[in-house]
Amino acid sequence: MKMNANVCERLRSPVMKKTTIKDIANELNISPSSVSRALSDEPGVSPSLRKEIVDAAERLNYIPNSSAKSLKTRKTQTVGLIVSDIRNPFFLDFMSGVETVLFPRGYKFIVCDIGEDFEKERIYIKWLLEHGVEGILSSPCGGEDGRNNSRLYREAVRRNIPVVFYDRILEGLDRISSVTLDNRQAILQGVLHLKENGHRKLGIVLHKKGIYTIEERRMGFLEACKMLDIEINADWIIENAVDAERASLSLESVLKSDRRPDAIISTNQFLNEVIVATVRRMGLKIPGDLSIVGFDDHSMNELIEPPLTTIRQPVKDIGRIAATIMLSEIDGTRGDKSKVVLKAELLQRKSVSKLM
Repeated sequence: MKMNANVCERLRSPVMKKTTIKDIANELNISPSSVSRALSDEPGVSPSLRKEIVDAAERLNYIPNSSAKSLKTRKTQTVGLIVSDIRNPFFLDFMSGVETVLFPRGYKFIVCDIGEDFEKERIYIKWLLEHGVEGILSSPCGGEDGRNNSRLYREAVRRNIPVVFYDRILEGLDRISSVTLDNRQAILQGVLHLKENGHRKLGIVLHKKGIYTIEERRMGFLEACKMLDIEINADWIIENAVDAERASLSLESVLKSDRRPDAIISTNQFLNEVIVATVRRMGLKIPGDLSIVGFDDHSMNELIEPPLTTIRQPVKDIGRIAATIMLSEIDGTRGDKSKVVLKAELLQRKSVSKLM
């Protein structure tokens, strides 16, 4: 079929105008309504004409107007994804799990990095609601002062926009589904492994105070020590280790004291790296002078010498399950809210020594 002269001219132009349904109709000398029906996979167009229209659309680089489509269908097929800190490798694996579920269904997600900032989270939630997302996957932020954005999450639910919490939850929001880790059980595994290898002087380095996961890991450590009859030394519990330099100085102070721990438990990948770097800088040997149990399982943990024993979260599974729950709530096929709690796995490598 011969190309319309106007279309040829437009294609030759260095600044290409966006192809419209009308352009395709002019190209094929048919009505715009026929083009619209064919591209929307609606009845009323013969198979042969539908193929001609689809071929012409591809040839002319036609891209549908998603805004117009969402106005017509009232569906954006877009989900908001709120992450607490994009620098944490946890979220890359989580997003990979989410995509394996959303992409085959034609859904996209918008990533909002809140950087552990309550105010930034508030702005992003409002923005997502204003832009018509069909659901929100969130790792919510909670401040040390107890402030959080519960009110806005309740507003999303009131508007029938499903919210699924992952990794963390906000207390009191029973109408919101969640997928989390049993953080206390995870830390118990680390403490038990250290005790089985003869360690009884244990320390722990905790990330930001007030965060649900970190508070659960702190409680898990205290409960495990009590259960296993291990003395708790408050000086060996390093809290609010958010800044790398400050965390390193706090750990160095503990390790230089007259009475120091013989093993340290980390609570995320960032701290795994801070702890190993600090110990090396001090000239101490792992595990000869200090045994280490890390948290999260980044590929770097296998490259460290010696390879780091770590507590691994099923991160991709958390993403897949959270996205599956989200879609079922969007589709209206799920009744009761889901509260899924997954278990961690201890990966034994060579950073824990066996004491006599």
